[in-house]
Amino acid sequence: MFATYKTLCTPKLVKLSAIACTAVLMSACASQKIATVDKRPVYVRGVPNYYIVKNGDTLSKIATTYGLDYRRVGALNGLDGNYTIYPGQRLILTSASNPTSYRPTTIRPVTVNQSSRPSNPTYYPPRQTNNSSTPLPMPNQVIVPTSSLSQGWLRPTTGNLLRPFNQQTGTLGMWFGGQAGANVVASQPGTVLYVGSDLPEYGKLVLIQHNSDYISAYAHLGNFAVQERQTIQAGQTIGTVGTDNNLNQPAVEFQIRYRGTPVNPASYLK
Repeated sequence: MFATYKTLCTPKLVKLSAIACTAVLMSACASQKIATVDKRPVYVRGVPNYYIVKNGDTLSKIATTYGLDYRRVGALNGLDGNYTIYPGQRLILTSASNPTSYRPTTIRPVTVNQSSRPSNPTYYPPRQTNNSSTPLPMPNQVIVPTSSLSQGWLRPTTGNLLRPFNQQTGTLGMWFGGQAGANVVASQPGTVLYVGSDLPEYGKLVLIQHNSDYISAYAHLGNFAVQERQTIQAGQTIGTVGTDNNLNQPAVEFQIRYRGTPVNPASYLK
């Protein structure tokens, strides 16, 4: 009743079967909506050092474009807990001391059923839910009026100035010397935004958010004396002077960032 396997597997029949299967698959796909995938290469030579924020950009969108971790980009630029960015702002994506290669994300074509919608969409990273451009404060966050931050900042350590701010040479803060293990203090009151050593070019780093505009950074510390989300006062010890830097001596790098852009701390210190 049935033809034998040997009889069916002639070259001509195998070729006809393959053509028939292809036709069936194409017919089935025509009735469904397929998500298209852009196969064009995206910046194959690596990640640029800087990116200028445009209208409609989000930090997650920018980071995903270049295969970066949005949290690392946020910490590198001293962004607040809501990752607020502004059109025209220059974001540092990487630095010459720690170049990052572009790591593309593999995207597979997905068959989309028009009648089904995701019930639990994932938002990455968290976005503001209010209509105001001012980010929501974290719990127990100290908010300092911007007008009061134009001057009167404390020096983070009593050591001598080793290197001044110079944006043209890539020195985005002031380097202060001191004895290894000496206290480093907060320059203004605020809330600790970040404590860690995820950014090799900054060593052990503490970021303090003072309000929606200002963040201070204390890099190349020896040890930490605070925790994230901790409320602190001006002059409170946040860590110690470290030796992990390229100056070959105990030092701490102090930065002030206004809306994510480094500014000269000398204009703010007492």
